[in-house]
Amino acid sequence: MTFGWDGRIGWDARKDIAFHESGHAVARVLSIGRVGITDENAIRWIEMDRGTPHCSVFELPLNKPGLKELGEREGIREGIWPTMEQWRKLFSWMGIDPLEWASVRLFEITAGAAAQAKFTGASFDLVWNDGGCSDDRQKAIETCQRIGLNEPEAKGLFGERSKEACAAMEKADVWRAVQTLAERLPATGRMPGNIVISTVQDALRAL
Repeated sequence: MTFGWDGRIGWDARKDIAFHESGHAVARVLSIGRVGITDENAIRWIEMDRGTPHCSVFELPLNKPGLKELGEREGIREGIWPTMEQWRKLFSWMGIDPLEWASVRLFEITAGAAAQAKFTGASFDLVWNDGGCSDDRQKAIETCQRIGLNEPEAKGLFGERSKEACAAMEKADVWRAVQTLAERLPATGRMPGNIVISTVQDALRAL
């Protein structure tokens, strides 16, 4: 991987990666206030050089007091995929509507490809079905499975959320935030979540 004029990844031959991860991050920030997402827990970090570049987030607010006790009571064990009934109880205990959670999650997941598509001039479908989005495709499948959607329901929700993500990238403030973050991502290592969030929020407000 080669890097640009100032050591940042945003303006080199692989800058599509920076725009992809920035798309995920901006969508996440736009979702603050929904399904337990806050300024404090929205984004953990953006990793640019260890394995597959990614925007790391907590899919659910797992730091809530009492969650460990709930897991022990319901037989939910770390490293073992919960059953549908266990997921239902988790969502209920957290006070999160499963369908709203899946809608927000799919918006975030598809926003990476949406940003990359706008930047490169390719179609969303072309980017989404490329090998670089294999992890995102798997996350989308798992999101729908987690709340028990059948195939037609999953396809319908995915279609709605991916269109929303593409439409968001056409908004001036959103695209400004994506561009600003992509320019500032480091060539290697991580950008901490609090820096990612403040960068995006400032750009959205044109500060």
